Amino acid sequence: MKTKAIKNTIFASLGGILEFYDFVLFVFFTSVFAQVFFPPDDAFWANVGVWTSFGAGYLARPFGAMVFAHFGDVKGRKNVFYISMLMMILPSFALAFLPSYESIGLFATISLFLIRIVQGLAVGAEISGAWVFVSEFVSEKYKSLALGFISATLTFGLLLAGLVSLWINVNFSTEEIKDYAFRLPFILGGVFGILACFLRTKLNETPEFERLKKNQELLKFPLIEALKTHKLPMLVCVLMSFILSSGLATLTIIPKHFDMFMGDEVQKLLYSNFAIVAVILGSFIQGALASFFGNFKICIIFSILFACFGFALSLYDENFLLYYLLACFMQGIISFAPIFMTAVFKSSLRFSGLSFAYNVSYALIVYITPFVIDQIYDHYLGYYFILVALASLFCVFLVKKIQERV
Repeated sequence: MKTKAIKNTIFASLGGILEFYDFVLFVFFTSVFAQVFFPPDDAFWANVGVWTSFGAGYLARPFGAMVFAHFGDVKGRKNVFYISMLMMILPSFALAFLPSYESIGLFATISLFLIRIVQGLAVGAEISGAWVFVSEFVSEKYKSLALGFISATLTFGLLLAGLVSLWINVNFSTEEIKDYAFRLPFILGGVFGILACFLRTKLNETPEFERLKKNQELLKFPLIEALKTHKLPMLVCVLMSFILSSGLATLTIIPKHFDMFMGDEVQKLLYSNFAIVAVILGSFIQGALASFFGNFKICIIFSILFACFGFALSLYDENFLLYYLLACFMQGIISFAPIFMTAVFKSSLRFSGLSFAYNVSYALIVYITPFVIDQIYDHYLGYYFILVALASLFCVFLVKKIQERV
């Protein structure tokens, strides 16, 4: 049973890797997309359009969450996992071979929006589905370790994207990247997705869903029931989504402002990859520590440390880069998002309730986070990190309260 749990945990993590890989690639190549898939005579609106298409994928997530998670609670976790992965692969290949605006005009722009929307629908159930799947397969003793591993592998997708983007920038000229080289990472993502899809055919259904099915405890409309009876758990999802979104701030937004410390683009990409490694290690180590010393104790310790180093880096002194990497390591508190969220929902509605609350809040928060960070970066960034840590500490209080009621 332990071998089966390990296998299923690894296979479940593959979709999250692909999602974060595609996410960062889109961010890294937004300027290229603005030139290739939008009218060339208005750079400002092309830039607005490409970021709007990026946001459209996130805004589509809640709809995908409602549909896929419903079937995950009613028909089974395994089948939904396979379909969502397939819907992530096809858009990746479509983007890799999408003709330019010069070739097909406005159809290129519309197609980019549609690709992002289809990806968003699939992703709506992918990450939350992995959390639910793993939480129902792994024993209580190792659940925090397994979910910490899932969080680490999500960030590993960022690392892969960062390394591929670095390789593209080092080996191709600006003109070559615009002409064809930007397509190579998306082809690689599609190939990886096919392998992941094949491996997912070997997944087993979770014992918990099998028990619900056997005992005829499945609900007809799990999301409606969750909205009626699980308001506090949904608040936990909202707060943990805010904490997860802070990873976006540390790993993709703050590096945009590295110009004050380093001017070379390759050097900035290298440092961004170091930061991603720090989050990967932080997520896995904190999940492991939580398995042995308890979720609440470890979450409290690292949330406080995250606030301290986050505030320290906002001073922008000579130790900025050191504080930045330490804050990224403490950013491993994102591993408590799946740990807490899967613990506060009944299994009969866990997929629907978690997916809906997480995806709605995460989509909205992630959409506005870049604008907020850009506005507060110079003077108030430290207070943002303190607010994230306070949200994490408040989640500890809420989860304790919910578990005491059961």
